[in-house]
Amino acid sequence: MTTKKSGHSPGSSRPRTATTKAASTEKPVALTVKVDSKTYVRLCTLGATQRRTNQDLLKDAVAQFLDRERA
Repeated sequence: MTTKKSGHSPGSSRPRTATTKAASTEKPVALTVKVDSKTYVRLCTLGATQRRTNQDLLKDAVAQFLDRERA
């Protein structure tokens, strides 16, 4: 059995993304945060009472923090 070789790497056929895309169209980047069990339970409880996900709560909290710090 013969394999067909191409002159490029397998990932190079993907279109490159522009670095000047608007923030609303950028692909999100995963970020892991480790917290103690007490904080986790508090976060889950707040999320359940407000019907919001942990991700939504944390995104809002980080945005508020960065706004305060002007980072």
